Amino acid sequence: MRSDKPLRGVLFDLDGTLVDSAADLQGTLNRLLPEYGLRPLTLDEVKAKIGDGVAKLVERAFIATGGDLAKVDAAARRFLALYEGHAAALTVAYPGVRDTLMQLQARGLVLAVVTNKPLAATQEILAALDLARFFAAVVGGDSAPRRKPHPDPIIKALADAGLKADEAMMVGDNYHDIEAAHAAGVEAIIVTYGYSHKPPLETGADHVVDTMPEIVPLIARSRS
Repeated sequence: MRSDKPLRGVLFDLDGTLVDSAADLQGTLNRLLPEYGLRPLTLDEVKAKIGDGVAKLVERAFIATGGDLAKVDAAARRFLALYEGHAAALTVAYPGVRDTLMQLQARGLVLAVVTNKPLAATQEILAALDLARFFAAVVGGDSAPRRKPHPDPIIKALADAGLKADEAMMVGDNYHDIEAAHAAGVEAIIVTYGYSHKPPLETGADHVVDTMPEIVPLIARSRS
C-alpha cells in the first residue's frame, strides 16, 4: 500500500520501535506474579508477550505460569498500579531514535505516537527520555475504542495530528502495527528489531528496515 502523495507525517509505535521497555515490563510482571503464587518470567519470555496492551500481556503471563485466567482483569489493574510511575526506570530509546526524530522534524514532518500501552505510561516514558517534544499527537491503548490491529488508534492519531492517511507512514515492529496501518489506508514500515510475533518479512509491510535511521533515506526516496 504505497501513496504518491507527498509525505507530511510519520506515526510511530512505542514499545519495540522507539523504546526498549522490556526490562521495566519484566520487573513489574515479576512483582505481580508472586502475589498470585506464580513464578517469575525471564526477559525473553516477556519480550514474546509484548505488543497487545496490558490485559493481553498479563493474560499471556498467566498462561505461561499456570495462573487462573479468571483473575486476569484484576491482575491487569494491579499491574498498572505497580507500573505507572515506574515505567521508565530501565526503559531506553533504541540507537538512532532521537537523531532520526530530529531529522524528520527538521524536514517539517508531523510526528505522532500510536501504541497499545496505556496513555499515562506512554507519556511518562516519552517525558523521561526527552522524546515528548517531538510528537504533535500521542495515542495510547486506552485513547480509542479499540487497540491495534484495529485501525481506530491510527485514525485518531491522524485526526489529532491533522494528517490524511495518504500523507502519512506508520513505523512499527509487529504485525498489528502493519495491519492497523493498512486498515486505515496508511503505508507501513516495519523494523526488524523489537518484539515481533512473526518474521518481519511475513507481516505485509511496505518497507523493512533494520535500524531506525534507515527510515530517513527511505522516506526521501519513496515519498519525495
